[in-house]
Formats: sequence, structure tokens, C-alpha cells
Amino acid sequence: MINGLQAWGKHGVFDFEQNHSQPFTVDIELWADLLESFTSDDLQNTINYADIYNIVKSVIETQSFQLIERLTYVLLEKIFLYDKRIQKIKIRVMKNKAPLDGQVNYVGIELEKNREHIITQNNTTDKQQNNNSNTSTPTAEDAATTAKLPVDMGYKVVLALGSNVGDRQQSIQNAIKMLTDFAGVHILNKSKLYETEPVGYVDQEKFYNAAVFVKTTLNPFDLYLRIKNIENTLGRKKTFKWGPRAIDIDIIAYEGCVIKTTGLTLPHKEYMQRAFVLKPLSDMPDAVEAAGLNMQLIEKMLSCANDNTGIKPVGNL
Repeated sequence: MINGLQAWGKHGVFDFEQNHSQPFTVDIELWADLLESFTSDDLQNTINYADIYNIVKSVIETQSFQLIERLTYVLLEKIFLYDKRIQKIKIRVMKNKAPLDGQVNYVGIELEKNREHIITQNNTTDKQQNNNSNTSTPTAEDAATTAKLPVDMGYKVVLALGSNVGDRQQSIQNAIKMLTDFAGVHILNKSKLYETEPVGYVDQEKFYNAAVFVKTTLNPFDLYLRIKNIENTLGRKKTFKWGPRAIDIDIIAYEGCVIKTTGLTLPHKEYMQRAFVLKPLSDMPDAVEAAGLNMQLIEKMLSCANDNTGIKPVGNL
């Protein structure tokens, strides 16, 4: 349960509501099978409330809807997408300064949905759209949902992958396969696979690192959520910064996007200081330029990076 989550967003039917942020408050209750967490005391076996907080705050602060009903439903979709263990959500979204000629504490909407309700409704909508012979141009709101669009309408994105737990190469290959299994994500290019020395915390196994160039119709936040889902599925556990991990997937750059939120920053805020990211990127100069990065700067930063030594190619993906 999360009560009293505060965020500022541009939602409403009036021009001033679309142009100026207003305060919103959100209460959330989640139902999930968390029996393992009672005995394991392991964050991996529960729902990370910090991630739920970041999802809600990111949607409210970076997207815009006319109706609070639509905002609330999109929040439901994003939270269900984040973790398949979540079976039911009750959410209340309150607009604290509604444009009313009178004094009220807030106006809002409360929804309670099971996972299958969302899935059934989305499947019904897809069928209706397929049976409709009239086509229309996708809107910005369409792009902000999980709609499946042709990949040639997508955006170019660079992702970095790393692993140093278990079968490192297999973990990276599994992550790439799971990316391609999602509608709207298509692999365009891949770097070589490199073995690299650990950075920050050195008392751990060496990493395998790689980069991939993809085209996707998912907006940056949907892509981020799907990546987190892949990491959870492949057994990533919350540790500490620079600590060991079964899989790590970072969005390095997303074509045309500059974002700075609590959960997501684009381009990635630290990639220029990481030789284990820069080296795989250097295998794909055309790709990184297409995603909006500067290849000359990448090569210059790679040549003087502290962790440049000890990087060696170990094969192809």
C-alpha cells in the first residue's frame, strides 16, 4: 500500500491545465502472492514500492491526458506491466486543485481491477481495431500506451547489457531474445561480447558486456518497464551499486529524447565514464550516431577511461 503519493502533472480539458502543472495525490493498494518474502527477507521476492512510486510519478509528470479517468487507467496498465505477480490493484487518483467555482478538497476517481480484466479489455480492443476497416494516424496518446504498432514507425535505441552471475553469455543472450519477443522491439545490430573487470566493487567475478541497437514503437517509459520485467524474470536481485548481478540492461540513448526523472535519465547519465559500455558501443558507430550519440566523443572518452585496461573480446552474440 502506498498512500499520499504526490506528483505534479498537466492533465485536464482546459488550456491552462495542459500548459501548467497541478498537484495530484495517488493512493495505491496491490494484491500479490508474496509468501516467499515472509521467510526469505529478500527484496527480489516482494514488490519494490520504490519502483511503483517511480512509475506513477513518471506517468503523471511526463504524459498529459484530458481525463483523469484515462490517467488512472494508464497507471493501472503500467503497474500491471511492471510485475506479473501483481494480481489486483486498487488506485485512487485525486486532483487537488480542480477548476471548480467553489471549495473542495479534491476531485478524483477510484478504480479496482484484476489483471485479467485489463488483459481481456485490451484483447477486445485489439479485435475491434482489427475488424475496423477505417484506419487512422496514431496519436501521441496512442504512443503512450501499450498499443502494438508496425516496427517501421519506431524509434532507434541503444541498450547496454552486462552479467557476472551464472552463465554470463547465456544470460545476455536470453535477455536479447526476450527483448525481441516483445511486440514493437526489433534488433538492428549487436556488438561483440566482451569480458571486463568489475568497477567500484572489485571483489567479484568479471563481467560480460555487450550493446544492442534496436528499433521500437514503445515509448521510453514502457521500454524501461519491460526491461525491468526482463531483469526480474532472469533473476536479477537488488544489491548495491556496482555489485554482482545476473543481468543488467540500461537504456543508453533513445532517438530524440532527453529525459530526467527519478527513475529514468536519457541519455544515460554515467555511460561516458564506463569503458565497459563505451567499448561495445564503439563496435556500432552508425548505430550510436543514429540514436543521437557522438561517436568521436565516445572514442575519445574510451581512450582515457580508467577501466579501459583488461577489456577483451570473447566472441559474438
